[in-house]
Amino acid sequence: MENRPVPLFAENAGPLTGSGNNTYLLDGPEPMLVDAGVGRAAHVDAVAAALAGRPLARVLLTHGHPDHASGLPALRARWPAVVACQWGVEPAPGWQPLSDGDVVSSGALSLTVLHTPGHAADHVCFWDPVERVIFGGDMVLEHTTVMIPAGHGGGLAAYLASLERLAALRPARLYPGHGPVIEQPVRLIRAYVAHRRQREQQVLSCLARGEATVEAIVDRIYPDLAPGLRDAARLTVEAHLQKLRQEGRA
Repeated sequence: MENRPVPLFAENAGPLTGSGNNTYLLDGPEPMLVDAGVGRAAHVDAVAAALAGRPLARVLLTHGHPDHASGLPALRARWPAVVACQWGVEPAPGWQPLSDGDVVSSGALSLTVLHTPGHAADHVCFWDPVERVIFGGDMVLEHTTVMIPAGHGGGLAAYLASLERLAALRPARLYPGHGPVIEQPVRLIRAYVAHRRQREQQVLSCLARGEATVEAIVDRIYPDLAPGLRDAARLTVEAHLQKLRQEGRA
């Protein structure tokens, strides 16, 4: 059976979601959907069309942010028996808690759960060791960077460690939660790490000049930032400052 994922788009374009969220249908005797979208009727209808009359068995949530998880009620309205698989949830009817190293299967392929905190405390990726592909949620995205929401479950040190964990697997392809499929994920992960190191040096330079507030640092290192992205930049700067404080460097 063809194991290549079927991309199904959540139809929720916006300043922080870009062209919108990606979800991926993994076919087999027990079909699985990676991420739930936001409940748009067009998305649910697209999932139903891809299933061609069969029920959806599981939804694998990469993390609980609304753009990835809030579509679950709409999916359950169509398929009441669907099981949601998520890190950190309590065992309950309709819910399967995930742990690092767990294996989830559609019957045609099996995925290993990798806990990859940083963007969110409950963030996981799903690794197919046979095809060497990763379903990466919000770990890395082509053509942009990922917000690290300090104070909202995000942490830069954890994020960098998670990136290194993914790079060590040497994946051949990565299916992200937003944007196009990443065909050279290790190269992109290395670029992400280098970018974060560069931002860290910029923050340190701001502190050395006496620009000690988050707002001043955002103004300095994001001079052409679109207004709708300022909150994300502020949270990411706070994440850098948090890491530097933890290391005794700020």
